Amino acid sequence: MAKKILIVDDARLIRNVTQKAVIEAGFEAVLANNGQEGLEALKNNEIDFIFSDINMPIMSGMEMIAELRKMEKYKFVPVVMLTTETKPELQAKAKEMGVKAWLVKPFNKEKFLLVLDKLLG
Repeated sequence: MAKKILIVDDARLIRNVTQKAVIEAGFEAVLANNGQEGLEALKNNEIDFIFSDINMPIMSGMEMIAELRKMEKYKFVPVVMLTTETKPELQAKAKEMGVKAWLVKPFNKEKFLLVLDKLLG
């Protein structure tokens, strides 16, 4: 059974290219437009790994992570930020919240797959 990767990003292009990379790597992709949809996806799926943007409407990636860390089932699920943000203070806060890696957009398929393999492989 393929592991499920949740991709949370309000940009359709990013969702599409990351979904394609995840499927090509042999995983199943679950997509969400924002943090609130991401939390809904967690309720309806067995998610093994999360890629999330930070800046999104309705609920940010950081807000979503704070909520999912309260869920027993997802307290320790690996989360990687895929974002345009480069602020060290945001990265430090994310690390405190258990974020495993920080990828800066534009999307780089090689780096993306390397992080996925390292954390799930």
